[in-house]
Amino acid sequence: MQAHNAGTHQPAVEPAVARARSLWRAAEDRLYPTLISDPSTYRRAIADVQAVVSELRKRCDGVHELMAAEAAADEVIAAACPAGTVIPVDLLIAVGCGMADREMSAERERRRRIEIIEAARAAGQAWVVLAGPDRPTALDEGRLVELHVPSGTILEASADSWSGADAYRLEVTITAKDGQHELLSRSFAQRIDWLAEYRRCRADIERNGAGSVLEAS
Repeated sequence: MQAHNAGTHQPAVEPAVARARSLWRAAEDRLYPTLISDPSTYRRAIADVQAVVSELRKRCDGVHELMAAEAAADEVIAAACPAGTVIPVDLLIAVGCGMADREMSAERERRRRIEIIEAARAAGQAWVVLAGPDRPTALDEGRLVELHVPSGTILEASADSWSGADAYRLEVTITAKDGQHELLSRSFAQRIDWLAEYRRCRADIERNGAGSVLEAS
């Protein structure tokens, strides 16, 4: 059965946004090793970062507003840390923007998934693609994540040529009635075996909701 795919292919990231995110990640890479090596300032510094993230949540709804807030770093830091900070302002605002950006992105993704699942349920679809292409045959790198709507079982197929001998992987997350999750996984060296097991596993989920998925090698 064809999965319902709604908006899973994300638009290209603007160069300015990509550059900002790269600089924010680099700032985190610079900051945290210094905190580990200086325990005396660790707690104060973490509190300062958390205060800046909290201030950015109040001011910003998306990455472009975060970029604007970074340009007004002195104002943001003064509001977040009125007693001053042990971290250089440019480093602190960059780390805060990176953390806030990830939070906002995660929340947008959570809302997107809820919307496409509800749309698939309303359309009577058994499967909905949460991430990636429609079929694993389109994967050379990356992942396909599908939800079996009636059972809540998630089937993930991934390919990673840098992972070594077993470049292909399947994961099944089964949701029990009490809300607990059981994760099953298996890796494959051969693409043909991976695709065959994906088809078998998907059919088994359609029949049973979960069933005896991911046969042992």
